[in-house]
Amino acid sequence: MLAWFGNKKRAEGMVGLSINDERIALAHITRKREDVFLEKCVREALSAGGRDGMKGVRDRLPALVDELGLSGTNCSCLLSPRDYNIYLVEAPEVEPDEMRSAVRWKIKDLLDMPIEEAAIDVFPLPEDALRGRSPMIYAVAANKARVEQMIEVVDRSGMTLDAIDIPEMAMRNLTATFADDSNGLAFIALKQSGSTMNLSREGQLYLTRRINTPVAADALLQDDWESLRDRLALEIQRSLDYYESQMGQNPISKILMAPRQSDTDTMTTSLTDALAAPIDVFNFADRLPSSDSISAELKGACMMVIGAALRIDSEGAGN
Repeated sequence: MLAWFGNKKRAEGMVGLSINDERIALAHITRKREDVFLEKCVREALSAGGRDGMKGVRDRLPALVDELGLSGTNCSCLLSPRDYNIYLVEAPEVEPDEMRSAVRWKIKDLLDMPIEEAAIDVFPLPEDALRGRSPMIYAVAANKARVEQMIEVVDRSGMTLDAIDIPEMAMRNLTATFADDSNGLAFIALKQSGSTMNLSREGQLYLTRRINTPVAADALLQDDWESLRDRLALEIQRSLDYYESQMGQNPISKILMAPRQSDTDTMTTSLTDALAAPIDVFNFADRLPSSDSISAELKGACMMVIGAALRIDSEGAGN
């Protein structure tokens, strides 16, 4: 996604980074052959930034990078869901190097911003998801000003920006690394701001969907939980059905849910009651070796930036 390559000297490993006007989340992953290790993991609240919402990040991130010894390290910086939209569209019949430009005009009427203000990137579906139909691609449209702001902030920090990425890809990286997706699996992250569901097989992303049903931290205690649960289950089932009927894939038998703050077990039980397939917790933290100072709770809170840090850099096998 939105790769930005430079000639700076590269330090070992990859940093996943998420920034906004309220907090910084950062994870540093190193690799030795097929093994990964979580060297550092930080989630830090920021003081109010005033008019310039990123002022706290600009002030704090360079110092944090210096404290952690991460200057020069490759960085994959995650967009917030509010900073972009993702669309599944038919691929224009153009040469690969013309695809982004062609897609820009294909989706211009779908955008919630003027086309001139959008940064566009694309990634294809696996070939066996097409069932003889015209090629389809995912198009990601991000606010160009926000992208430029993130480039500037990371550059000021002393890290080397390798890519600007999206949570859907971070989730794909996590399941490709820590779950068996050889027969296909669904992975869902439930949040107050909206949920994200991926369907992947053998490390390839077939379907990703945003589910707008909000799932707050106290969702199970709310009076309308059963109604909300049924709506959520319906959206999950529709995605599973699309993957099977429209993409010609075998039925998904494994659904994983990202750990939540306090109601993980009861949430999986409640959703399992509403779905045909059981839901299990994605306990990636148990499979990710790390420094002793990094707790399983912190790994869970930093799940997305850990996924971003699992991105293979531009010199390796591409993500």
